[in-house]
Amino acid sequence: MSFQPSRRTFALAAAASPALLALGRRSSSSRQPRLSWPCADYQRGLRGTGNFGAYIDKPGSAFHGSWHLAEDVWLPAGTEVRAIADGIVRYSAFSPTWTDERRVVHWNLGNVIVLEHDFDPELDGHARLCSFHVHLGADRRVELGERVERGALLGRIGADRSEENGRYPAHLHFGIHVGAYVQIYPQLERELRAAAKSERGLVLGPNVLRGELTLERRGASDVFLQAADGSGSALLSLLVGSTAPEHAAPDIMGWCQGYGPKEVLGEWLAPAKFLRAHAAT
Repeated sequence: MSFQPSRRTFALAAAASPALLALGRRSSSSRQPRLSWPCADYQRGLRGTGNFGAYIDKPGSAFHGSWHLAEDVWLPAGTEVRAIADGIVRYSAFSPTWTDERRVVHWNLGNVIVLEHDFDPELDGHARLCSFHVHLGADRRVELGERVERGALLGRIGADRSEENGRYPAHLHFGIHVGAYVQIYPQLERELRAAAKSERGLVLGPNVLRGELTLERRGASDVFLQAADGSGSALLSLLVGSTAPEHAAPDIMGWCQGYGPKEVLGEWLAPAKFLRAHAAT
C-alpha cells in the first residue's frame, strides 16, 4: 500500500499559505514566559494522571495499540477554553465525522484550534510550542492568522456527543507539541526514511523513492525529498486537510493527532506537569 505517515495522506506540492508563515521572533524582553491554564478547574477535570502517554489496549478501539498524546479534561459542555500564552492562531476549523462506503463511522476531531507560542528557552525549556484544543463547540472565537494574548477566549467545550465536537462525550482534548507549527517533525522523518528503505519504497503519487534520503525545507510548508543516488525526488507538503471527503478544511499539520506510536510521545509535553511548572496562577 502507498505510504501514509501517521494514518494521514499528505498532498504533493501544496501551495504555501502566507497565513502559515513561521511566527516572527520577538526579543527576550518582550516574551511572556508565564502560562495560564486553558480552562478553569483544569486539574479537577483530569481523571487519574490525565492519561498523557496512556497505552490504549481496549479491544475494538480505533486507537488500539497506540499512545495518548494529550490530556482529556472532563468538564461540562460550554466550559470556556482560553489561550495558555500569547500566540498566533495556526488552525481554527471543523473536522466533521463521516461514514465510508462500508458504513464505518470515522470520528474526527470536531472543532479544533491550534496556537503557536514563542517562548524563552532559558526560562521555559523550549523556544516554540503549539497548544492543541480539540472537541470544541462551533462557536470558535478566533480565526486563522489572528494574534491572541494569554487568557483570550478561544471557544468552549462542545456539546456532549454532538456533531460539533466529533460525537465524543463532552471534554477538552488538550495537547502541547514541541516546536513550530510547520516543521519536519521527528516521527515523519523516521517514517519517510524507513519507507524509502523498504522493499516497496517510498510511494508518493507517481514517484517512488528508494534507499537513503536527503530532506530539505522548501518555502513555508514543503519539504523536498531526494534519493541520495539521484534516482528520484518529490515535493511533499507538511500540511494535510480534514480526513472527511469533499471537506475543504484549512490545512492542518500531520502531527495534529490525538494518538500515535510510542516514538511520538517525545514530541509532546505532559500538559498538566508543564503548566504547573510555568503557570502564572
